[in-house]
Amino acid sequence: MTQGMGYVDPAYLDAAARLVAGGKRLSYERMRLAPGAAVLDVGCGPGSDTLPLARIVGPGGSVEGIDHDAAMVAEADRRAAEAGVSAFVRHRQGDAYALPFADASFDAVRSERLFLHLDRAERAAAEMVRVARPGGRVVLADTDWGTRSVDTPEVELERRVARVLTERCLANGYSGRRLYGLMRDAGVEGLEVDLVPLHVTDYELWRLLSRMEMAFEVAVRDGVMAEDEARRLDASFREKDAAGTFFASTTVTMVSGTRARAS
Repeated sequence: MTQGMGYVDPAYLDAAARLVAGGKRLSYERMRLAPGAAVLDVGCGPGSDTLPLARIVGPGGSVEGIDHDAAMVAEADRRAAEAGVSAFVRHRQGDAYALPFADASFDAVRSERLFLHLDRAERAAAEMVRVARPGGRVVLADTDWGTRSVDTPEVELERRVARVLTERCLANGYSGRRLYGLMRDAGVEGLEVDLVPLHVTDYELWRLLSRMEMAFEVAVRDGVMAEDEARRLDASFREKDAAGTFFASTTVTMVSGTRARAS
């Protein structure tokens, strides 16, 4: 598993979760959950989704979360204990390319903003379908960083740094637009597509969520822009922010469907 953008901590994921809260709720709807369901969240982070899912399936159901990062798993377990749901919400460290579950274990499987970090997306998708029960739901949601756009008079520089972020700082920065084909190739049926627009009007929040520091560093390191150009672009964003007119946007693509029933 490749993580081109490097480590992100629970605070980063909490900020991102607040921004995409509407998309999260929509993903739960697309899972078509009922009390008592067994569900899996792949790339669970600090439990941003496993705890809301627990409220839907209730103590008669079960929620599993898996993440490659042991610190995230520990934080998710802490939050589950604090919420009083540890009896039916479990988190474990694991690999999205080799999920530690038997075939057909879950009524619904989801991931969110995971595939942008994966360099073997087909393998991960196949694993998620494998562990879903026939007739079970699979829901994938990923930011398509190719749709990233920031208002600035420095349009040409903004486009350069946008491509650096998407193509050099991420393993799979165009993952959002690739989910539909990925799900079709994995044999998921009845595909539905939802586009979730996101926008930010605070530059400091955008710097955090889009990892602008890394994008600038990589752009200069790789000769995509000179240091003075990076400073100029950053200054243009700050001027917009100071004037109260900063605006940035991107789009999350969500694709959901059903694992084929055995014939």
